[in-house]
Amino acid sequence: MPNSPLDFELKHSKLTLKWCLYLKPDADNALQIAALAHDIDRAVTGITETYDLKDYSKINEFKAEHAKRSAKIISDLMKKFEFDEKTIEKVNRLVLNHEVGGDKETNILMDADSIAYFDYNINGYFKKNGKEKTKNKVKFMYRRLSEKAKKLVNEIEFEQEIKDLFQEAIAELK
Repeated sequence: MPNSPLDFELKHSKLTLKWCLYLKPDADNALQIAALAHDIDRAVTGITETYDLKDYSKINEFKAEHAKRSAKIISDLMKKFEFDEKTIEKVNRLVLNHEVGGDKETNILMDADSIAYFDYNINGYFKKNGKEKTKNKVKFMYRRLSEKAKKLVNEIEFEQEIKDLFQEAIAELK
C-alpha cells in the first residue's frame, strides 16, 4: 500500500491473510480478499484512525468509520474488475464487520487481524505511540480475540519491554 502513511500496512495485510488461512485453511476467495483488504482505506485516504485518536474512548466510532470506508473501497474495486455480486457482497460484509465480528467467518477475520497486530505491529505502535496508548490498543485487540486466538497470541515471543506491557495490559482486563 504505497500511499499508506503507515509503513507496515502491506505486511499487516499479508500477515492477516496468513493467520486467516491458519485459522481456516479452506478459506474461500472472499475471505482471503477481505483479509488482504480489511484496512485498504488507510492506503487510499491516508486516515490513520487510532494514530490520530486523542480520546481512546471513541475507538469504536473510529473503527466503524474505518470499516465502512474499507468496505466501500474494496467493493468498488471488485465491481470495477467485474467480480460476481455474491463475492462482492460477502467481501463487503466481512470487511464492514471485521472490527466487531458477528459470524464464524467474520470472527476468523477479526482474530486474524488481531493476531497480525500482536505478531508484527505492536512494536511499531509502541515506538510511535508510547506506553499508555499501546496498553489501550492491546486491551482493545486482546478483548476481541476468541479463546483459540488468545492462546496463539499468548505464545508469541515479545521483546521484554513489549512482553511486560502486554502482561500489564492483560492483567488490567481481569
